[in-house]
Amino acid sequence: MIEETILQLEELFEPFRNAKRAQTASAYLRDQFPFIGMKTEIRRAAQKSWIDSLKIIEDKNPDSYREKWLIIRALWEKEERDYQHTAIDLLNSMPKKFYSEDDAVELEWLLNHKSWWDSVDSIASNYLGKWAILFPGKARETFEKWRYHESFWLQRSCLIYQLKYKDKVDSAYLEDLIRQMNSNKEFFIQKAIGWSLRQLSKYNPQEVTRILGNNSIKGLALREASKYL
Repeated sequence: MIEETILQLEELFEPFRNAKRAQTASAYLRDQFPFIGMKTEIRRAAQKSWIDSLKIIEDKNPDSYREKWLIIRALWEKEERDYQHTAIDLLNSMPKKFYSEDDAVELEWLLNHKSWWDSVDSIASNYLGKWAILFPGKARETFEKWRYHESFWLQRSCLIYQLKYKDKVDSAYLEDLIRQMNSNKEFFIQKAIGWSLRQLSKYNPQEVTRILGNNSIKGLALREASKYL
């Protein structure tokens, strides 16, 4: 079932293989992943019927939750990055009725495999953020583990899962995370600190000003955080 489903997607993508565009896309992500070479809008148009067919099946199949995660993992194992981008689109299109506390295990696996900003940021600021609202207790338990994880991608996810919360950000928890990670010089952590505060400043500039005043935030993080103040 899973292999057949993936094969159907491969058949949709192969006519759009473009070596020159694939090389450009790979270079954009520092040559960490090969690409088929489709523009995002072309990929999404090509995958639409495939994703729609899965939605029809899931409404009739009680095992569709488990199978969708198996499909997402299978896409993650594919060589070309285009398939991981499709997996993310599939994940982010998942109806909330299929969300579960158990997603923590799957999300950790995704965020910590073939990790780069394009996958981590899209998952963390979309599915992970919505999941955390639905299961606040499990989310806090999960983030309390991730914040001390050796993977800075999981740490970054803790910092940015609230990016789309607007004025509903738990700024006290965000500040606690920032206070812990502020000494970490990893670029993606410093960028996430600044990004999370910059986004919050659009809705609560006074709170961001307070956080900056109470914490020794410098360099990249400070420049990002202060952009709209």
